[in-house]
Amino acid sequence: MLVRPAVPADAEAIRALDLALVADGRGEVREAADVAEVPAIRERLARGGAFVAELDGRVVGNGSLHVFTPARCRHVASLAVGVHPDAQRRGIGRALMHRILEEARAAGVHRLELYVRADNDRALALYRSLGFEVESVRRDFIRLADGTLLDDLCMVLLTP
Repeated sequence: MLVRPAVPADAEAIRALDLALVADGRGEVREAADVAEVPAIRERLARGGAFVAELDGRVVGNGSLHVFTPARCRHVASLAVGVHPDAQRRGIGRALMHRILEEARAAGVHRLELYVRADNDRALALYRSLGFEVESVRRDFIRLADGTLLDDLCMVLLTP
């Protein structure tokens, strides 16, 4: 497995990955209509801060780090990761997280935050194993197609 910075040429593979995650549904808040089109993904990738995981030459995971820009908040960043449903439980999410954590430290980030559905047990276990803690709960934040309401958690890691 290889984790590397994403480049604009990865846009189609990332869109396909995002659509596979949406179709799977576990842990997702997006629907297919919410997934960005390839040109928008290319534009985002050109700005940097995104990574992909490749397995046998295929993009099977992606992640991003967004460092806040206001002067008094430049020590804060948010992150997101996703791993193709067919490639989960192979350490890909952990590898992406480690790469993002390295990048965050190099950028001087002290507070790293992410958001995760409260029912996403596997992601919660990964994030907790890396030192993230639940800071707050956004109650009834997500409404599933069947009307079920779910909480969304804000998890935070403070780095030394």
